[in-house]
Amino acid sequence: MTVEPRPAPPAPSPIPLPTEFPVTFRNAEEAAFTWMQDRQHAPRPMAPMSFWWAQRFEDGFNAGLAGYDLPMRLAVGRFNTYYFMAPHPILPPEEMPVAEARAQEAIRQGLATFAGRWEKEWLPEIQETWRDWEAFNTSQATLSELMGRMERMEDVYRRLWEIHFLLLVPAMVGFTLFSDLYHEVLGGTALEPLRLLQGFDNMSLRAGRGLWALSRKVRANPALQAVVESVPSNVLYRALGDSPAGGAFRADVDAYLAEWGKRSDTVQELSDPSWVENPTPMFDALKAYLRQDEDPDTTHRRLAAERERLLAAVRERLAGQPEELRGQFEFLLEAAQQCSFVQEDHNYWIDQRTLHEVRTLCLEIGRRLSEARVIARAEDVLCLTGAELAALVGGRLPSAPALIAAGRDEMARWERVPAPKYIGTDYGPPPENPVSRALDRFFGGPVELPTPTEVRGNAGSAGRLRGTARVIITIAEAGRLQPGEILVTATTSPPWTPLFAIAGGIVTDTGGALSHCAIVAREYGIPAVVGTGCATAVIRDGQQIEVDGDHGLVRLLD
Repeated sequence: MTVEPRPAPPAPSPIPLPTEFPVTFRNAEEAAFTWMQDRQHAPRPMAPMSFWWAQRFEDGFNAGLAGYDLPMRLAVGRFNTYYFMAPHPILPPEEMPVAEARAQEAIRQGLATFAGRWEKEWLPEIQETWRDWEAFNTSQATLSELMGRMERMEDVYRRLWEIHFLLLVPAMVGFTLFSDLYHEVLGGTALEPLRLLQGFDNMSLRAGRGLWALSRKVRANPALQAVVESVPSNVLYRALGDSPAGGAFRADVDAYLAEWGKRSDTVQELSDPSWVENPTPMFDALKAYLRQDEDPDTTHRRLAAERERLLAAVRERLAGQPEELRGQFEFLLEAAQQCSFVQEDHNYWIDQRTLHEVRTLCLEIGRRLSEARVIARAEDVLCLTGAELAALVGGRLPSAPALIAAGRDEMARWERVPAPKYIGTDYGPPPENPVSRALDRFFGGPVELPTPTEVRGNAGSAGRLRGTARVIITIAEAGRLQPGEILVTATTSPPWTPLFAIAGGIVTDTGGALSHCAIVAREYGIPAVVGTGCATAVIRDGQQIEVDGDHGLVRLLD
């Protein structure tokens, strides 16, 4: 294998820190990493227990990378309560090119198999894991049995995140290689090749479809609609049970939550309740659906038909190209189309479900400790680490009340201080390869600084729209979004999907064309600008703006 040597990288240099965000690294190795604050998955301060589980995520992530011989690993860190990640090489610079070439060959082989392995191997394993988990009666278990279950969950957590990255490494690289090939051969805008990936069903769209069906049941029953529209979302579930018109419908809500409610605002923070615990965001979205007449599925069907029409035209343009190139195009097209739906489906089965189950288990342990007057509230366990919780249950942590209070105070203090995007050591741009380009398409590439009249980001979903900006930081605020308004937020995850049928457009601080926000915006046919880095800080709630999804541009109109 012949690999061209790489030019020498620039000399590493410490990244300057804001004076209000001092950081003390534990050792020289930690200081030598380039740490990126992961606002896409944890935009707010992270609880100690959440980070303890994120360290198990790190184990699974690295096992997935090792599955493709990638010469890099991930470290996770919690600095001033914010969640940071640091991908880093594990070989000397002179050995990296050969190792990367070997890994790229393993990934290319994975392009042909990842979707099949998901359907026939990994998804059945995950489903069996959750069936086994559901068979355990949490409420009847002893405290000792619950702690044993927590140890078992550590193994489950690591394994599911290993599957996560065994799936997504080739999927995201396939998406990237397809986009690169399309532009190399056919040219076009950044979003043009992505129109060939739209219109495929996924779990996020199914969740939205189920909520739409509930809204039609409400619309068909005037007495029920009167209850739903007049009662605040945060007490609506109880009111349905007390209402003659709502009793049967609450059973429908329970069925919906049983299937789609095991998810919360983010994918790393245990402090966020799932819809099963607090269905307020679901009812907010349901009420907005009541004010709409067009079934979102109409848009999905239109996009699928448009995809096939565009694909036929592209194949005509490629007809004169060599057979080898046409074969490569079809191979990468299939991989990219499969990526578009597994990117959402895996989130339902892994990211959201694991977080829900871990939170449920931790809170049940917390409830037992609260009943025994060991702690004040069940949620207090989230201000401890897993090791500290085990010591508390074993009677070996007399300082628990002080630790809990300190953890809560520390998060409240740092919530008022925005974290910088990077800390640690700067090594210049990462090496150019399909994996680094895939990460850029997921997290978003660098963008220009805002001006008084413009905010720039990454093109996420095509279209242009003028409207009212509605700045919403957490899904608990979703009830403020009115039909046709432009949702401005830090990040989105699958529980936000129903809002895409309400919003006229989306602008986010984080993400690229492969992010949840961009993929779902394309499936709902609304413009999206993602990865601006600053939209929620620069755009005012209620401001008039124009979203240009094709060019990744937001114009501030007043």
